[in-house]
Amino acid sequence: MENEEIKNLTELFEKLYPIAVENGVDAVFYWDMTYGEIITAIEGNQRKVKQDIQVQASLVYKLGDLLRFAFNEPNKYPTLQEAFPKLFDDEAIKPKQQDWRIMKERISAYAKKKAGRK
Repeated sequence: MENEEIKNLTELFEKLYPIAVENGVDAVFYWDMTYGEIITAIEGNQRKVKQDIQVQASLVYKLGDLLRFAFNEPNKYPTLQEAFPKLFDDEAIKPKQQDWRIMKERISAYAKKKAGRK
């Protein structure tokens, strides 16, 4: 569209239509939008796509870094909080400590049930 000569606004909007729809502009509402709204929607989608690609790239990079630890220095493998600081609450990740008495009861009940089957 850069080097093509556009003769009128109708032609401009017709040429912009597939680009706009590709970039997430609703095909029905497109015809009620102004040129500025269309350009803003296209640019906004392109920024979002770029941000998504940046997030994916940083995840791939981080995965490579974690794999380096896993294969070369497993004793230095970081915890989830160390690998992704400020992303997770410490409380949300900590395993829940179970009451040993409840576990003892469950194991005893399982052992009795298992002994009764024989």
